[in-house]
Amino acid sequence: MKKILKKLCVDQGLSGCELEMYDTVKELLSGIAAVAHDTSGNIIAAMGDQNAEKHIMLDAHIDRIGLIVTYINDEGFIKAEPVGGMDLRALPGSAVTIRGSETVLGVICTMPPHLSNGDDELSKDKIWIDTGLPADQVKEQISLGDSVIVYSQLRELLNHNIAVSALDNRAGCAVLIRCAQKLKDKKLPCRLSLVFSVQEETSELGAGTAAFSLAPDEAVVVDVGFASQDGVPSEKSGKIGCGGIISISPVLSKAVTDKMINLSKRLNLSCDYEVTGGGTGTNADKISSSKGGIPTGVISIPEKNMHTQVEFVSLDDMEQIAELLAIYVTEGGAVNA
Repeated sequence: MKKILKKLCVDQGLSGCELEMYDTVKELLSGIAAVAHDTSGNIIAAMGDQNAEKHIMLDAHIDRIGLIVTYINDEGFIKAEPVGGMDLRALPGSAVTIRGSETVLGVICTMPPHLSNGDDELSKDKIWIDTGLPADQVKEQISLGDSVIVYSQLRELLNHNIAVSALDNRAGCAVLIRCAQKLKDKKLPCRLSLVFSVQEETSELGAGTAAFSLAPDEAVVVDVGFASQDGVPSEKSGKIGCGGIISISPVLSKAVTDKMINLSKRLNLSCDYEVTGGGTGTNADKISSSKGGIPTGVISIPEKNMHTQVEFVSLDDMEQIAELLAIYVTEGGAVNA
């Protein structure tokens, strides 16, 4: 799992630029699945009997949050605005990589505390990046619309924990790839589509288009959820090490949800639950309402520090979810075809 994450958590794949990740996903699934992409940019891996009566879709969004270049002034400072829900509190002083005609390093400008009156909170219309390059060189190498990724290095922490940016939702993508590895030599009773979907952070566009075109009989979405930490309500979070957070919601299929709950008990997992009275805030909301309706469930990886450079997850949780999904698929899912 750690090896997979090291390949996935790179400075690529901002929402809208996900096909930058295509070669990486194809390499990780080499010899396991047939990998292609659709017109929306979704990366789709096919496994199992493509003529089987039953079709299961597993989804994890592969886009990441970041910034987009909106303006370059005459002094060479670059203005940018968030793509997705960036935590603006974590941005001042951060290092970034700008993916122009060449990859350019920069830092997000911040006011020295000596000159601050204490109320200089960063707003999304006041994000400036300094590369240290002369203005003419900046304009030669960087264009409006170029993507900007906040720089982060993967850190291996104690107790099989990992901290790095983009775990929302490269962690979910890693779970799908690990699940595929577990299924490699098994004869599947169904057609299986692994969807690494686009633009979840901005519109959930990819999950909707993939679900419509693939028209699976059922689907499971893997995303990250809030982990228990100071300030996070216990009913809205799951413990690191619980083995996953299973969502319960009116928009989700009871059959799919109950199947995952029963599997978690068989695996002796202490899964937590997130119960909502409406939508889930994940791709499941689009998938479940696609075409004539697709029975859908959600299982999430508990994550601390969401949408920062130090998102924090447990490799053990990810491995357990991959195992649960592998069994789910080998047992033919939850819904009769």
